[in-house]
Amino acid sequence: MKKLSFIALFFVLLVSACSGTDVDQADQLEEPENSETETTEDEAASEETPSEESEEEAEPAEEEPSEETPVEEEPPTEEEPADKEEDHTESDTTEDPEEEEEPEESAEPEEDTVESASNDSEDTEASGSSAGLKAYMPKGPMTKTFTQDEDYQVVHEVVDVNDRFVQQIVTFGDMVTLQILEFTEGRISVVHQESNPEDTSSQLDSFEAHETIDVLVDATGSSAKFQILDEAQTTSTPYGEFENVFVVQRMSGSDVTSMYHYAPEYGLIREKVEDKGDNGYTMTSELTEIQE
Repeated sequence: MKKLSFIALFFVLLVSACSGTDVDQADQLEEPENSETETTEDEAASEETPSEESEEEAEPAEEEPSEETPVEEEPPTEEEPADKEEDHTESDTTEDPEEEEEPEESAEPEEDTVESASNDSEDTEASGSSAGLKAYMPKGPMTKTFTQDEDYQVVHEVVDVNDRFVQQIVTFGDMVTLQILEFTEGRISVVHQESNPEDTSSQLDSFEAHETIDVLVDATGSSAKFQILDEAQTTSTPYGEFENVFVVQRMSGSDVTSMYHYAPEYGLIREKVEDKGDNGYTMTSELTEIQE
């Protein structure tokens, strides 16, 4: 009996030892599964964590525009000066035409001045002198005697001269004529004429030209009746030789041609008239004497 009980105890111990070993092995076998499970759970947690973080990061990325909203509000503040600048520019542009209109209004007299100056220059170029035909006015009172066709005498008595007019008395035989000539840059004209005057004294202090009776010389080029033949001719007369003589030809109708010679400071020094009509003739009058 004791032997059987001992055997039974040994068997029980053996069984318990085996069962403990199995339990340990079972525990060892189960632990890897738990570790793998924990690993997968950790990985899942780690995978879920980045997604949550990414979502959290994505949300600030979407919220950044809301934080930068003041930046978007700044352009209106920048556009307002631009509008002001545009208004300022428009005001400048509206003021510019007013400023430009004044020069245009003031430009009109300038154009008139230029035109008058150009006319004066044309007269000057035509006459060959800086003073135009005024350079050929007699320099003062003098008596000029002309011989006409070697048989007759014509006397031009220059009574008075000013800056514009020349008063002279022309005597041909019994005929006495008072003339006032007007000298401009481009013309020599008869503006007053009186036959057999009672008073031959100077009238230039109060004289005013009211009409043009006859144009003796026109150097402006505006009349086809006149042709400038020379502007600096040397002309010989019985009295003497004159330089820088202005020579002009005038047509009277289709048959009569007159040629005038004007010397600086002496006026007319020679005249030739030719009529080619049926009763044609030629007349030449030359300066033979000057008394100053």
